[in-house]
This record gives sequence, structure tokens and C-alpha cells, in this order.
Amino acid sequence: MSRKRAFIIGWLLLLGLSATVPLSAAFRGVIHIGTRPIILSAPVSKPVISIGSDVILAHGSHNVVVVVGGNIRASGAIRDDLVSIDGDVYLHGGARLTGDVLSIVGSIYRSTDVQTTGRLGGALHAWNDRSPPPQNHLQSTVNTSIRLGLAAGLALLLIGTCLTIVFPWQVVLISTTLRNSPVKSIGAGATSLIAFVFLVAPLALSLAGLPFALLLAGAATLAWLFGMTAAAVVLGRSLARRGVPLLWATSAGLVVITIVMAVPFIGPLTVTLTGLAGAGALAVALLGRARPASPLL
Repeated sequence: MSRKRAFIIGWLLLLGLSATVPLSAAFRGVIHIGTRPIILSAPVSKPVISIGSDVILAHGSHNVVVVVGGNIRASGAIRDDLVSIDGDVYLHGGARLTGDVLSIVGSIYRSTDVQTTGRLGGALHAWNDRSPPPQNHLQSTVNTSIRLGLAAGLALLLIGTCLTIVFPWQVVLISTTLRNSPVKSIGAGATSLIAFVFLVAPLALSLAGLPFALLLAGAATLAWLFGMTAAAVVLGRSLARRGVPLLWATSAGLVVITIVMAVPFIGPLTVTLTGLAGAGALAVALLGRARPASPLL
């Protein structure tokens, strides 16, 4: 078995394993989408996934609870994991935790008499279990921007590494075009963005054109990811100042991009424009390869 095929199989297996919790919740658990809080008066015995609303565990949980865009308020015996993404976790007095608690882009507020043997992942704060915790909106916004930037940068690091391993020649072609023709690449990226907006927006407004809009959005996202990976190669090789392997250059460039992504507001904008220039390099490379050869005189 070739290294590329083994990598693809391992990647698909990892994706399948990561989907076990949502699939488990879909078939035998609880999935809720909306803004109305969920109040669970009995101990939770099934997986719970909530998007956009708070989850109140009045008497504990025996299964995993995942909340996106909402808070978790836990009391009683918590015997499995609690995960909050873009929300806070409140551990009320008397809660007994044997599972892990993770808050991504949020905080964990723990009362003084909470008993825990599991791990707490996130910004941890002491809480008196009565008054709402003080919040600094500016600091909260900056912290959220930093954490989201780091998370997005790490995701780009993983995706860019995968693209480099699976499609090395395409990445080399795009990065070479970006390095040799930066002005053309930036112009092609800007033109592609304008064309994308004027094409996708009207299509998305009609039911018949919605599938085409989704296809164009997926193709544009893939082109941007290839462009970002190629830009990381150019950046990594410029930092090394000598010939380095392709994968090393990609990883080094993406690490720098991850750090830039952590800069609030400016970092994500800079990285987005950089990926757009790389996508323009992809368009220039494709047009160059499709151009017919000049006839011999």
C-alpha cells in the first residue's frame, strides 16, 4: 500500500470516528436547534447536542452533552463529558463531576463546593453560585477573537498539510505561480471574488439556482484552501532562505499563518486576503495551462 493511500484511509477513519458522537445523538439521543433553553429535569441518559440554546442539567448527566452557541448549567452528578463551544459552563454548588468539562471560546464558572475528578479545559473562574459573573465585553471580544483565530489557524495547518501530502504537484504549481506572478495572482483573486459574489448571490436567491450556488461555494472554498496552502509554501521557503522539502515549507508557513490568525481583527483579514491571492494564482496557473501552444514558424 502506498503512503498516499494509507494516509487517505487513516484520514477517513479519523473522520468516521469523530462523527460517532453526532451519529449516536441522531439515532438514539437528543438534538435541539433553536434559542429556547432546554431544561432537563431528570438525569440525562442519552447524548445531547444543542445548537443555539442553553442546556440546564438540573439533576446531572450520565451521557455526553455538547452545546454550540449556548451555555451549560450543571448540577448533581455529572458522569460524562460536557462540551461548550462559544458558550460558558456553570458548575453549581454540590455538583459532582467524574467526566471532563471543555469550554471552547468560553469560560468555566465553578462554585466553591463543586467536587471534580475529571479535567477542566478552558478559562476557569471562581463563582459564588448566585450573582452573575462580571463580564468585560471588550476583553471578552478580544479573547474570543484570539481563540477563534488560533482554532482556525490550527484547522488550516491540518488541512494544508493534508493537501500538500495528497496533491503535492498542484501545490507546487500554484506556489510557483504565486511567487513568479504576484501582481497577476492578486488581480485574478480580486476578479474571482467579484465574479463569485455576482454569480452566487443571484443563484442563492432562487430555489432552482441554490444547488449551483452551493457547488460554486464549495469550489471557491477548495480553491481558497489550495491558495492558502500555496501561500504558506512561499512564506515557509522565504523564511528558510534555502532549499527545504515541500512539507517542511508548508508546515512552517502555516505555523506563521496560525500565529497571525491570533491577532484580533487584523489577522483574519490578512490571512483571508492572502488566501485570495493564492486562489488567484490557481486561476492564473489553470489559464496558463489551458492556453494553446504557439505554432512553430
